[in-house]
Amino acid sequence: MSIYRTLCAATFVLCLTVCPLLKAADVSVPEDLTFSIYSDNTLTPCVASLGVAASGAVYVGVDQIGSLGKGGGKGRIIRLVDSDHDGVMDSHTVFAVVDNPRGIIPMGNKLYVLHSKWGEGKIYEGAFITVFTDADNDGVADGPGIPIVREISSRKFNQSRGVDHTTNGIRMGIDGWIYIAIGDFGFNDAIGRDGRKLTCYGGGVVRVRPDGSEMEMYVHGLRNIYDVAIDPRMNMFTRGNTNDGGGWNIRFIHEIQTGEYGYPVLFKRFTNEIIPALVDVGGGSGTGSMYFSEPGWPARYTNVPMMCDWGRQQLFIHRVTPDGASFTQEEEKFITCKKISDVDCDASGQLYMGSFNSGYTGGSGGFVARVVPKDWTYKAIPDLQKASPVELAALHASPSAKLRLAAQQALLENSKGKEAAKRLYTLAADKSVLHDSRIAAVFTLKQLVGSESHKALLELSQDASIREHALRAITDRTSQLDGVSPDAFVAALNDDNPRVQVAAAVALGRLGNASAASSLLAVTPVPDVSPSKAKVKSYEGYRSGIVEGSAVRTVDFNVRKLKNLYLLIGDGENGNGKDHGSWFEPVLVKKDGSELKLSELPWVSAKGGWGKTLVNKACTGAALQRNDGKPIAFGIGSHSPSVIHYKLPRDVVRFKASVGNSKGGGGAMEFFVNGTGLLPGATKANAAGPHATPNAAIILPHVAVKALVALDAAEACLAAIDGPNRAGALWALQSMYSDRAVDGLIGKLEGASDAKTRQDVAKTLVRLIHHEKPYNGDTWWGTRPDTRGPFYYPTPWTRSDDIKAALVKACEAGDDAMRNVIATYTEKDRAPIAGITKAPAARPTKKKQPKVNLNKIKNADGQVGKMGVEDVLIALNEIKGDPAKGKGLFTQQGCIACHTLDKSEPAKGPYMGQVGAIMNREQIAMAILRPNAEISQGFKTVMITMNDGQAHVGFVTERLNDQVEIRDIAGQVKRLKPADIKAEALLENSMMPEGLANGMSLKDFVSLVKFLESKKK
Repeated sequence: MSIYRTLCAATFVLCLTVCPLLKAADVSVPEDLTFSIYSDNTLTPCVASLGVAASGAVYVGVDQIGSLGKGGGKGRIIRLVDSDHDGVMDSHTVFAVVDNPRGIIPMGNKLYVLHSKWGEGKIYEGAFITVFTDADNDGVADGPGIPIVREISSRKFNQSRGVDHTTNGIRMGIDGWIYIAIGDFGFNDAIGRDGRKLTCYGGGVVRVRPDGSEMEMYVHGLRNIYDVAIDPRMNMFTRGNTNDGGGWNIRFIHEIQTGEYGYPVLFKRFTNEIIPALVDVGGGSGTGSMYFSEPGWPARYTNVPMMCDWGRQQLFIHRVTPDGASFTQEEEKFITCKKISDVDCDASGQLYMGSFNSGYTGGSGGFVARVVPKDWTYKAIPDLQKASPVELAALHASPSAKLRLAAQQALLENSKGKEAAKRLYTLAADKSVLHDSRIAAVFTLKQLVGSESHKALLELSQDASIREHALRAITDRTSQLDGVSPDAFVAALNDDNPRVQVAAAVALGRLGNASAASSLLAVTPVPDVSPSKAKVKSYEGYRSGIVEGSAVRTVDFNVRKLKNLYLLIGDGENGNGKDHGSWFEPVLVKKDGSELKLSELPWVSAKGGWGKTLVNKACTGAALQRNDGKPIAFGIGSHSPSVIHYKLPRDVVRFKASVGNSKGGGGAMEFFVNGTGLLPGATKANAAGPHATPNAAIILPHVAVKALVALDAAEACLAAIDGPNRAGALWALQSMYSDRAVDGLIGKLEGASDAKTRQDVAKTLVRLIHHEKPYNGDTWWGTRPDTRGPFYYPTPWTRSDDIKAALVKACEAGDDAMRNVIATYTEKDRAPIAGITKAPAARPTKKKQPKVNLNKIKNADGQVGKMGVEDVLIALNEIKGDPAKGKGLFTQQGCIACHTLDKSEPAKGPYMGQVGAIMNREQIAMAILRPNAEISQGFKTVMITMNDGQAHVGFVTERLNDQVEIRDIAGQVKRLKPADIKAEALLENSMMPEGLANGMSLKDFVSLVKFLESKKK
């Protein structure tokens, strides 16, 4: 022990560095709060993590290796104490020496630490959760600690890249589990102290008992989360980094146990299979988080998730509002803190923030700050080590979440703790007690007496206000399920409270009793409700289309009606991290024709990806230059995704600029100009699409399907295909890789009596052709992943050939509709089958036409309007016409006002660039001559009436399960939510007026038609 303490002290002396003093602007708090620099960078540089004991001792994880650095000897845990509670630490010790301390939980005389280990030669030797003990309370660990989890991150990619996508952050919930934030490096064969192994491909949340036992996945499909925030009711929140081809954005997520959040293979193209995030807030770098629920603070600052964002240098509050089994949210800036990395608190209400104010490969900046209300006074907590079991049970009634958890863990460590079981039951049943205290009592009772608590918990579940948590506690440990009947959980699936329903569905999946399958199937139908309460606003503005390499586009946009001007840069599909977009020579044109350089006008705000938004400089700070080498006089540089907001002067009528890559940037981008600050199809509540739109209605079906898969309930799901729960049954079956599931589905494909059933079964079998490649720790999808899905590495398995053969047989025996379904889904699921393609579209049989009456044409003076339609159609095959001339007539006759020929042009009415591939010569002519008589499929005019009474008239250009896109005659696009649509009707009349060709000569008309006929690509 003395040798270990000597090593700690020596390392501390070697690593101390003196750096510039902190500035007052490094921290800014609301006026009713006050802050102090608790510890500066001479003692605690590079703060990567914080853990604060309920009593107030602050444990600081110093990590001078940085996020991309390599090697050991630069990490340590400093214990800080403020004896007089004036906001400045009075004493310190080096508690332990570890590499990359990224998560800390103080609990009694134990300290749980998530950390790495580097050996000689900068060789990465793994990630661990280690428990240190300080039995004599001298502020120094009694020894090197005992690992309770090993290999909890990928060795290969920590070694090759550094620790920026590694496992970060641990928190303990009131259920006693340690929850671990897994970055998208994932891990292979992590092993708990009980020998249990677990593999995680990509990011998520894993949990483990404090003794290192029963490690299990909690949620999956996250990207690069740094920490988890857990509220007293066991809601979990993260502020996770993400990347869908639109930049390194932040999603605020409510994690539901067993939930799949889809990154990167489902959340873009298969969003109906995931639980979406609550919001995409744009660019940033999410780091530490906690749920703050402590007394002594103004009410507006308590009972909220607090989230650190290192890139935006803010501590955010997310105000969550219950919405079914989940929440909606509103993000709010709370505290500014330079390069904030983590946040935690003690039981007296002192809030602490850490700053990692250093480079990616380490340094010596950073600090710890303390924040309290201006009228705050310190209140000491009891000595929990000396308290009796009954006293510790009584402390569960405290309004402090921090104290309740500390009292719980002290009670569990007390050798006579079981004496408090009756007191806990009484507390849990007492409706006059704080609801969060009752929940704490429920989970402490379960941990204290294990399976012996089940009878009492079932009794408590009769109380609707505590039912969710009592049921959850019963099945919370898979090692304690013997004798648990599914009956109470099956009944709870029909509870009035959706949170109880979700808890019951999760519990049934954990029980392993397949008799509950039919009850789970009954709750899999997805309610027909809108996934978002936000109304989708139509997009009006300039859109450049994808701009790559040295390409430059010209902008000339009418801003006469705008009060606000937003310049946006979004990523294209091929972004590669060098997305240095720029606005070259942007000017505002006034009514009198004079111009105002936008670079001389101050913006309201500017948010970008990496780097900065700068005037006359690229986002890197280098001189601003066009990528095509042409000179520029002035401009604005930024990095996608970015939004620059200006207030427009009253006399401004136009915005002009060129847009493209600045020199040094090589990505693919889109440029937008509008008055809303939103991307096409987005709303303020949802800047990124359905993967970040609250959808509480999907949660119960989602977790019920996950439970069916966990139960391997293939027989029940196969039986349900012929009933009302077909969709949920097939949803579950598409994840069941077993002979029973495959053979049953093939039997349904061949034997089902109706075409719709066979088609739905075929879709499911297509998904089962592949599964994900078994993960062995050797792959990582990088910072720009393939988002096509549904698997990152589609990999055949033993039944793949059987499934393909069955689908080929179904194509040969079926009609064109079946063939098209299979072809469509094999393409979407990236599971091609040789020989299966979509059935060719039927083309109308040409009728034999009589010979043209040339004298009649001559007598009509050659004008189309003076001839019969039949004669004009006959003439199409008798008169040669000139397609080259027809191209000019397309513009001269005004066709170009409502139609486009090039997909790079802004869309208007129906697209004519490939009209010859879908319409023959006669159909094109009739569409011009009699637009109301023959409206081709896809060009039909539709009137869509919304629930709020608004009506939209135009062409439906895209129809998805969660979106209908309609374009009006002016080319304006509106994207509508299906649930908001009241009625939809085809109009008898086309939006194209009759008589447009009446004044044309017959030869000119034929030239125009033959030009359009030639447009087939």
